[in-house]
Amino acid sequence: MLTENKSQLRPIIIEIGSQNFRLGWAGDDYPDIIAPSVYVDNNDYLFTSDVIDGLEDIFITEKNAENHLFGHEALKYSNILKIHFFKKESNYNVFMKYFYHHYKQLNIAEENHFKQPIIIISPFNMSELEKTKLQDIFFNVFDFPSLLFLSESQGILATLRKTSGVVINMGEANTTFTTFLHGFSNVMARDIYPIAGKELTNYLLNLILTRKGIGKTVYIDKIIAKEIKDKLSLCIFNPDEEIKRIKDGLTKYNRTIDLPDGSSLEINTERFMLVEPLFNPSLIHIDYLGLPEAVSKVIKFWDRENWEIIVPNIIIAGGGSLIPGLEKRLKLEIAKHFSDRLKDKINVIVVSGRENIGWIGSSVLWAQDKLKKGWIQNPSQEGTDQVHNVEEPSQNDN
Repeated sequence: MLTENKSQLRPIIIEIGSQNFRLGWAGDDYPDIIAPSVYVDNNDYLFTSDVIDGLEDIFITEKNAENHLFGHEALKYSNILKIHFFKKESNYNVFMKYFYHHYKQLNIAEENHFKQPIIIISPFNMSELEKTKLQDIFFNVFDFPSLLFLSESQGILATLRKTSGVVINMGEANTTFTTFLHGFSNVMARDIYPIAGKELTNYLLNLILTRKGIGKTVYIDKIIAKEIKDKLSLCIFNPDEEIKRIKDGLTKYNRTIDLPDGSSLEINTERFMLVEPLFNPSLIHIDYLGLPEAVSKVIKFWDRENWEIIVPNIIIAGGGSLIPGLEKRLKLEIAKHFSDRLKDKINVIVVSGRENIGWIGSSVLWAQDKLKKGWIQNPSQEGTDQVHNVEEPSQNDN
């Protein structure tokens, strides 16, 4: 068993999502910290007023001598202060403070501060500029000893013990997919899909306001709409048929939502219609393939004889993949783009905890001693012995 001191010298795994930030120890089953990737500035009010005095006092505490609040603390003031997303804004100065705020919550002994190797989970669309900025922060500001940018999809494949397949990662800001064949990928076998969680949230908000806005004042914003989407969304096979049944009196989709102003809102068709832009992007005025066809297209980048190796392992991950029924609909729709011989082989895989599966997979790879390549050494600490790109998982496909 590791002593406490050695345990605190393990790598720290960081996932900097547009919606959530994850932080924890390599080798653990789950991140220690999952926090919204947001902050507020105590001078950035949603309104201006000479009448309401004392609002600034909410920030004057021993715990908060700075101008910002981060993560869950920031969200407490979403009705007073403007919520900022540091990832969307590429605000590295705020990210630096955000990271340090959460790093302190790991309760690391003072003598071990900033001595851990850093593993940053990186989607394939992470730019070189972003990597350079992060490297500068962790080396030149905090003086950590070494850094590894680890492929997000690689971590996901490792968790599921796969070397071939498709990883569809559905986040709030981006939906990406990458195909792998025997552990190898190709830039032509990837795609950034133009519809992610934020587009579905906006569409839900539009559906609600369009149907409910006449004759009734409804207080609802994007934060509330996202919460409704996350908790109540469904994916079904035949939305048009269900809409007809609802008009004829079907109530099984009805849900009543209590809003912050004390009013209530009833929704039904919105619960499953909000998902439909994934299958018909024209609903939100985007000229692009539906998600099933786009996934099929990247699979077909590979030679035809390899398709049957890839299609049994279509993996959906990320917070957007939690929509009930999505995997069944995707399997049905993807099958339409392949021959009868392959249809029975198509399988869409969902696992519990898939919203965190990239972080978990990275932890698994470290625990299996498969992160020995690709480490970047802090130039100021040359000579420190560190391990580091990912060795491809050696397990056979299931």
